[in-house]
Amino acid sequence: MMKFYPLVETAAGSGKFMLSSGAPVQTANTSAALALIAPTVGAGLRFGAWLNREVAGMPEFSPAPAAEVGKSYSVLIEMGGADQPFTLSQSVQVSMPFDASLLCLAMQQGANIRYGLMTLGQQPVPAKPETPAAVISAGSSSADTAATLSSGSVSSGGSATVTSGGLAG
Repeated sequence: MMKFYPLVETAAGSGKFMLSSGAPVQTANTSAALALIAPTVGAGLRFGAWLNREVAGMPEFSPAPAAEVGKSYSVLIEMGGADQPFTLSQSVQVSMPFDASLLCLAMQQGANIRYGLMTLGQQPVPAKPETPAAVISAGSSSADTAATLSSGSVSSGGSATVTSGGLAG
C-alpha cells in the first residue's frame, strides 16, 4: 500500500496546487488514489495526488495492477520548498510496468523536488447536483395529488424525491 496526499488547485484555473488538509489515502496505485480524492474536491477545481516518500528508503517494488498499466498522468512539480505550490510541468508519466507514482518518488529522492500526479487532460470537478426541492409521501389521502418527477417511481408506502420533469400522480 502507498500513502497519497491530496493536491487541490488553489483557485479555479490557477494551475497551482497545494497539499490539501484532507486526510491521506492509502491504496495500491495512483488511479485508485485519485478516485478516492475526487469526491473531496470542490466544484471547479482540479486535483492530483502526491505520494509520500518513506523516511527510510524507497518502497519495495511491486508491479502495477493490470488496470493501472498504461495509465498516463500529468506531472505536478513543487519547486522552491515545501511552502510553494505544485505547478503543471510539461511532463507525462505512464504506469508501466510499475505505478507512475513510484517513478515520481525516485525522481523526488534524486532531485530533492516533490512530484505529484493528476489525470492527463483532467477537467475541473463539476458542480454537485442541487438538493431535492421536496419529498412526496406515497399513501397520501388525496386521490388527485400530482407532483413533478424527473425519474424514479413511487410504490405503496414509499416516497419519491421531487426535482423537475414529467407528471406523476
